[in-house]
Amino acid sequence: MIETFWNICLLHDIGTRDQLLREAVRVIRTKQILEQSNPSNEDLTLDPEELFRWMKERVGERELGHFPGDRDLFYKLYHAGKDLDLLEYALQTLQQDRVTGGIIVYPGIVERFVDMCKRSNYKSLLITEVEKYLKGLIETKFFLEPFSITLLTESYIVGRLLKTYFDSSSNVTVIQGSIYQPLPLQEKYEAVLAIPNFGMKMTDEDDTTIRDAEGAAINNLVPLLQEGGTISATFPARMMFQSGAIANWRKQINDWLPVKSICLLPDGLFRPYTSIKTYQVEFSNSIGKEVLLGRSKVENTKLVTEKEITVYSDQFRTFEDWRIEMLIDEDQDVIRSFQQVVIPKVKLRDVAEIFRGKSILKQDLKPGTIKVLNISNIEDGKVVLDRLETIDEAERKIKRYEILPDDLVMTCRGTVTKLAVFPETNETVIASANIIVIRFKSTILSQYAKIFLESPTGSALIQSFQRGTTVMNLNPADVAEIEIPVLSQDQQLERINRYIQEEERYNTVVREATTRWEQVKNQIYSDLY
Repeated sequence: MIETFWNICLLHDIGTRDQLLREAVRVIRTKQILEQSNPSNEDLTLDPEELFRWMKERVGERELGHFPGDRDLFYKLYHAGKDLDLLEYALQTLQQDRVTGGIIVYPGIVERFVDMCKRSNYKSLLITEVEKYLKGLIETKFFLEPFSITLLTESYIVGRLLKTYFDSSSNVTVIQGSIYQPLPLQEKYEAVLAIPNFGMKMTDEDDTTIRDAEGAAINNLVPLLQEGGTISATFPARMMFQSGAIANWRKQINDWLPVKSICLLPDGLFRPYTSIKTYQVEFSNSIGKEVLLGRSKVENTKLVTEKEITVYSDQFRTFEDWRIEMLIDEDQDVIRSFQQVVIPKVKLRDVAEIFRGKSILKQDLKPGTIKVLNISNIEDGKVVLDRLETIDEAERKIKRYEILPDDLVMTCRGTVTKLAVFPETNETVIASANIIVIRFKSTILSQYAKIFLESPTGSALIQSFQRGTTVMNLNPADVAEIEIPVLSQDQQLERINRYIQEEERYNTVVREATTRWEQVKNQIYSDLY
């Protein structure tokens, strides 16, 4: 039925998401008005002219705009779509939309939220940017339960669709508005569900204390919460550990609306929309002594808790970030041990300049004087200079991406982290966007930093700042937050020299063993006949 309706629309140049939604609403609204005018439920059959006139007179154009066709087209659309389930139709239309590419939230998030509301005996719920939760609405059908539900959307046509669908539902209210602006609503809610747009920045004109949309959205939702209520929000990884304005926001929001729980969501839960790590965070203005930290997994299509621990709220307030993996995962013991050991430590941002390389398209690679370092040019902790690709570009345009001898280079994309100290060279080499360059000041030696960062502790620290899931995605601002132990230069040199000597001894043994193995194999082969 849905595909038939789509096909008729597409044949008449009705092809955008909003156009497809609008015409479905027009059809269903016409059917509703026809049924309301026919309380005896008689078989009311209208010819194309009568149906078209009825739609024009009763549905009108003020709310849905001019109908882009004639009576015959509307007659076809009406009979193809009058029995559409508008929620299912909206979901499939949004999923097929390749232009806006909006996220559709895993239904388990909605189910988890509804379960929390039932446990807390919440009745008044606000679902923000509800088009993201359509799949959860359809699968849980929690609007049939005794909740008072407000559905918020920025989209006018999605709002019209939902008002049409819930026309006879007295417990559901649909309103239009944006969570990225203060919402002038009089009503307050016991529970709010939100998944703010990841990575969106607010403009200078926006009246907000934080430019990141995730933080601004929560700030705008706090005034709508009843005493003892809960906001459940989905965040990307960077909101959990990034420094600067986001770190300040974490502290302020935890003072204003304390964190009640944080749950690490399963990898890939939001594919194909995004592959970054995500967390479900609950904030509550009720006084609590503990914060629940956990990790979830998908089991039989449901989102279930895999592991949970609690920490005291006072202890949680002392945390600089919300990287809960270090608390709930046994393999993070090495990080905890490093953090607890009493030795001087320094963050990379305090002792180094850190930057990411230049974005270079495949068609940009051509014979030229500027060489480009990429992931494939780092092997076994060394930079392989003889296989670098080149670009033809003026040196003044690429100076900011140039790698200098003794810089520490680190891969920031791919499947594994590679580290190397850049060697002496007379050629101009720049980093690609897959590489982060760390240029140390005199306090820390590059080779010492490399040794630490490739150690189990350093690797775990790098992983803890990982934004992606299967595919690595490190940001220079996050790398800058990694701490390394501070040693004197003599102590650093002692460890570097010992490392290099043992590495050379290892390589010598491997070369000798390889040579002997080849000789023995060849001798055996020659003795076969």
